[in-house]
Amino acid sequence: MPKTIGMIPVLLGSTRIPDKNLILVNNKILCSYSIDACNKSNAFSKIYLNSENEIFKDIAENEKINFYHRKAESGGTTCQQKNKSRVCNGERCVINEHYLYDFMKTVDCDYLFQVNSTSPLLKPDTISKFVEEIIDRDYDCLFSVKRTKAETFMNGNPINFTRNLKRPSQELSPIDIICWAIAGWKCDSFIRAYERDDVGEAAAVFYGNLGLFPVDEREALDIDEWSTLDLVDQYLRLGENIQTEWTYLDGRKIVVHNNDIL
Repeated sequence: MPKTIGMIPVLLGSTRIPDKNLILVNNKILCSYSIDACNKSNAFSKIYLNSENEIFKDIAENEKINFYHRKAESGGTTCQQKNKSRVCNGERCVINEHYLYDFMKTVDCDYLFQVNSTSPLLKPDTISKFVEEIIDRDYDCLFSVKRTKAETFMNGNPINFTRNLKRPSQELSPIDIICWAIAGWKCDSFIRAYERDDVGEAAAVFYGNLGLFPVDEREALDIDEWSTLDLVDQYLRLGENIQTEWTYLDGRKIVVHNNDIL
């Protein structure tokens, strides 16, 4: 069996929600939800919190997982690495290639899975199916996506419909938006692409046989704004075992369990 490593990157800082990885959401630190999902998935040989700040070492120990102390120059706010995608020069690293490469070169793994600390509604079953997908289909990289069917423009031009006629939305080609709730890479492929640094081929993070894995729209939520944090917090306060009864105008009723719709 290949060695599968789950890695949860956690940073201090951030501009829109300061130090969001230290916020308590429904009385639990935000990254704990991702740790719980990884543990319950039974998909990983080992699970790591990855950070340049040792404040997360205590959190990892309390959660009984591993801590990877990333060098400050390898990703994060003072990254010194460079490749064709980015030359950081001590500025905040805005790509994940640098710290992924650093991790893969240090920790023995066949497949590396990045689980987003700010996607706390990702389910354990989704994680386990994602890991199975990348191995069974022999992908070099696999990305969780939010799939939607809606008329979509790029730079003012329609990309999945024509303005000549109106079609039902269910007939449109779907738009897949990478949400980064979970992403995975075959380590050998990633490392080779990164080290070649060839401007004529795909970046290491998108290199090779690429797959897309649709997830539920709530699992795809990424806490980058206060409004999203509030939405997630309200959901978590309800609890996973809540049942909601919906009533129709004609008096019919239907009971929906949270686990049925997430």
